[in-house]
Amino acid sequence: MGLLTENGPPEWHPASPELKAACKAAASHCKQKGKNLPKLAMQYSFTNKDISTILVGMNSVRQVQENVAAATEFATFGQDGEMLAEVEAILSPVKNQTWPSGIQQ
Repeated sequence: MGLLTENGPPEWHPASPELKAACKAAASHCKQKGKNLPKLAMQYSFTNKDISTILVGMNSVRQVQENVAAATEFATFGQDGEMLAEVEAILSPVKNQTWPSGIQQ
């Protein structure tokens, strides 16, 4: 829903201001280092044993091509462990923070 992108989430996104700010800081850090945060998020998901299914939002052919390239790069070279550790440190204050979704009962 845009949290882990350079553009950030839409204004209506239900995440807390703290979570949005942490994600924005992570995206900014990646951009300064010439890295792609969505690609790093995919790498994290590929190697996390607690994640069994990965859904990646794409709204253009270019994004499909970028995601296929990112998966191929990961399969060939593995993950960028150093950059992932830096991003995890930035996001650590909001780790596991979520928001209500769906019908609340």
